Amino acid sequence: MKNTKGQMHVLEVLLVGVLFTSAVNVAVNILPTSDADNSEQSDLYFSGMEILEILDNWEPSNSDISAKHNGSTLSWWLATNNDSAIKQYLDAGLPSSISYRLEATHGSQNEVIVDREIPDGEVSTSFRLVWSDNELWDLSLHLWYGYREA
Repeated sequence: MKNTKGQMHVLEVLLVGVLFTSAVNVAVNILPTSDADNSEQSDLYFSGMEILEILDNWEPSNSDISAKHNGSTLSWWLATNNDSAIKQYLDAGLPSSISYRLEATHGSQNEVIVDREIPDGEVSTSFRLVWSDNELWDLSLHLWYGYREA
């Protein structure tokens, strides 16, 4: 009979290696990653992106206004400094448990459209570029969880 101890040892090493890599693979697929708790911040980010996109794509019912402002209610309200309408739209469109601050940069000007104090802690920022009044507006919507003041 041949000596098969060497062959058995090689098979044992291969089996242990396969079991180890399988255990690591299962652990990597099942255990949560370090950013698994950032889903709330992602939700805020995408909520902000969505609400700005909807307002930008919402075409004014008046065809003259729509033609002048590229078919965008957001562009129209920015061009006419209708900050109260933007605030009212955002208040109605976002849950009351989410607070926000909306800032804009256009030309060489920076302005705050909806002024709320940004708290310490996690804040998510969504962006939107809008062509309004012959200028490119860079909007920053800062969102956080917390009931907003009136």
